[in-house]
Parts: sequence; C-alpha cells; structure tokens
Amino acid sequence: MKKIFGFLVLTLVLVSCGGNKDGRPLQDYVSSFLNGNESIVAFGKADLNTILNKTEYKKIPKLGVAIDVEIQEFKRSLKLETPVFFAIEGPLAEDGTPKTTYAFFEVTNADSLVGKLKHQGFDMNKEGDVDYFQSGDVSLGVRNNLAILITKKEEFDGKQMLTEAFDKTTNDVSEGKIDELLAAKGDVVLGMSVANLYKTSNTDLSKLSKDKQDELNEMVSDSYVQTALSFENGKVVIETKNLFSEELKKKMFFKKDASAGIVKKLGTGNPTLGFAMNLDMKKMQAFIDEYAPTAMSEIGDMLGGEFQMALAMGGKDGLAGLLSGEVGIVMVGNSNPNEGMSDFNIYVGIGKNGQMFANGAKSMLEIGMAKVDLDSKGIAAYSNASYIPQAGKRLNVPNGCDVFGKKGITAFINLEGVDLSSFEFEEEAKVIYLVKYITFEMDENGSKIVIQAKDGKENMLKQAMDVIVEELSGKIGNMAI
Repeated sequence: MKKIFGFLVLTLVLVSCGGNKDGRPLQDYVSSFLNGNESIVAFGKADLNTILNKTEYKKIPKLGVAIDVEIQEFKRSLKLETPVFFAIEGPLAEDGTPKTTYAFFEVTNADSLVGKLKHQGFDMNKEGDVDYFQSGDVSLGVRNNLAILITKKEEFDGKQMLTEAFDKTTNDVSEGKIDELLAAKGDVVLGMSVANLYKTSNTDLSKLSKDKQDELNEMVSDSYVQTALSFENGKVVIETKNLFSEELKKKMFFKKDASAGIVKKLGTGNPTLGFAMNLDMKKMQAFIDEYAPTAMSEIGDMLGGEFQMALAMGGKDGLAGLLSGEVGIVMVGNSNPNEGMSDFNIYVGIGKNGQMFANGAKSMLEIGMAKVDLDSKGIAAYSNASYIPQAGKRLNVPNGCDVFGKKGITAFINLEGVDLSSFEFEEEAKVIYLVKYITFEMDENGSKIVIQAKDGKENMLKQAMDVIVEELSGKIGNMAI
C-alpha cells in the first residue's frame, strides 16, 4: 500500500507538470522508444483524465471538494488530455511480474517539475541534461518536456537505465501496428507483441529445430494483440483485437456456428451460467504436434495414467480422434447457495475414435446424473430430469447473452434475479451487486468481455465509485476530512 500510495503521489506530481507545447508529442517519444526494442513485450496508455472524470469525483461527499481543489491546482500547469504511456519489459516471471516497467509523462516545465519533486522529499541528481533520482526499486528522470519512470524488482543502476531510455526516445518513430496501437481509443489500452513475448520467454519452444524456430519467428513477426478497456454508460467493455500475420491467422482453430447448435444440445431451463466451445480439433492437434510436440506427454504426466490411456484411444489423431471440439455446460435451476446445489446440463462432442472413451464416461456419469444420452456424435448429461430435452421447450439463453454458442469460445453469467445477498460479499466486492450479466466471446479475430449493469444510464465507473465510497463512509463515519 505504501508503494501504491507513493506511486500515486508521484504520478499526480508528474501530471501536474504535464502538457507539451514545444517538444515532440509524447506518443512519438514512446513510439521511438519501442522502435526495434525487442525486450518490450507489452505497451500502452492510461487516460487518467477521462477515467477521473467518469468517476464524477466532484459529487463524492466531503472528498469531492478536496479532490477538486487539487485537480484545479494541477490544471494551472497541466494538459489533462495527455494520457500516461507505459512499456513492459520481458521476460515475465511465472506470476506475470515484468522484468522492468517504464512509464512516460509529458512535462511542460522541467525546472518546475524538479522543484516539485525536491519539495516532495526526493533526492534529485543531475547527469548531463537529465535530472533524476533513485529510491529502492523506483527511478525517475526528467529531460526537457519528457519524464520517464522506471520500476524494477531487482537492483539496478537507475542513472544508466534512464540514460539508455532517453536515448531510445530519440529514434525514428515505429510506424505501422505499434503506432496504430498507441493511438487506439480506450480508457486503458494495452498492446502485446507476440514476437517479443516469444523471444523473451523461457519455454520448450527453444527445443524446436532451427527450421521450426525460424518458421515460428516468421509467423509471429509483426503480430500483436490489442486490448482496450472502456468504462461506458451502463457497462464495462474489455475488447481484444488480434493483429496477426496472415500465416498466424491461418493457424487459428476457432469455429463459428451462426445457428448456435450447441444450445439445442444443452436441454432446457433458464441458465444463470454457461460455457460453450467449438474448435477445429484437427487444426489444434496439428498446431500442437508442430510447435509443442512434448505438450501432450507433459499434460499426461501431470494428469496421470487415465489421461494417457484416453489419449491413446484417439490414435494418430490424438485429441482430435477423441473429441469433436464441441463442448457446452450450463447451470440451471436454483442459484441460491442456501437452497442446495444447482443443476447442470452438459454436452461433449466425440471424435471418430472416441466411442470407447465416451462409453466409459457414460458409466461414470450415470452414477450421479438423472439422465445420460450417448450417440455417435456426442454425450449429453442432465443432473435433473426436469431439464432434459423436451418437445416444445428449449434452453432460454438470457437477453444480452445471444452470442452464446455462436463463436469459438463463449460464456455468460446472468445475475438478474439472483439473490446475491446470500453470498455475503464484503467491502469493494459489493460492486457485483451492480451487475446484470457478464458475457465473454472469442474467435480468431480477438475477444470481448461485457459487464452489463442493471442501471444502463449511468457510467459504470461512477456506479462502482458510489459503492466503494459508501463502504468507506461506513468505516470512517463522521470523521472530518
């Protein structure tokens, strides 16, 4: 918490001196820093001004007035429209922690910024035309209209790293997909370089033959995944776009079904949760065989002999021989944890060699399920006879979740009518009370998560802030702020 608070204070100080009138635009600095920098696996920006305004902080009781006074003070020397840019250096640790994180800020008056930092107690030094300080795992440098913040878990030479970072910002701009990602719209935008992620990862891919490694390098070259987070009226949208090479696109194994045929195989009822998958198993198995030949045996070692035996049943086609790639599961009936377990409907499509495997699964499922159906195409199981397929009845997918079953991977959680009070959420987790439903979809072009609020008129961030402030108010009572 101390680090987070310190970073926020430092960010506000930096932002208060933001706005670039005479120098290079901040986006160009970042684009130049990224140009040819193969150690950067992800980069992006956060529009702090827009995010702040969407909270409608001025309306926060007591705190709103104090915050607005500070913001107005910042605006005297700040161009709030300027987002904060960032870059993440690989390799990533097993827990996802980056090796190094860079943040970039626009500065309109370097002397003013340095003075403010000194006033905040930072020990400023000077190297050439760069003013800098280092404290623990954080280092900050200021040169003319640009400030760069570096955070790194291990010990590092802040002066040297800042010098190198500033030098990289004088390169030519990247152009192409990098600049397209830096200019993308969203409250928070993240771009991930597939090529750099591959190059900096410590994986079994390095065990491939040189020809295969060269082929993979060519395939992921200039390929990116763009993720944009936007807080909108009544919903939050997290959308990714796959900016892949043509070669990599051809390797994707998602299937589409505009008729959502899987829904017809999942019985009846009013589901509160659903997951559906429709993959081209032959393409997926071919991809695994080509670029991860040891993956299946490693999974088998982890899961045990049963998986290895099942995989053997698939024959030379592996998983594609066992499964058709079509899977679906929905939770139906009771959704109140105080009233017992919910019921489930399940469907799994089987491959040409999967009949024996399916027979074994049928015997196991019949022990706890009300009904199990098996044919040459798949196996379906229903925990409650009330929700088995019936003439004239169907699965009632909730409004707003209509994409379910139509793309490669889809899912939803429908909270409308669910008594969430029985879950006893605490503090900030009570934001879940605002949610009407959540949907997820993924195909070869990317993915999208939509968190839809029950109140569709007010910005979702404002609604969440109201819940958090109410929780905080209950804790601080009538304390003067």
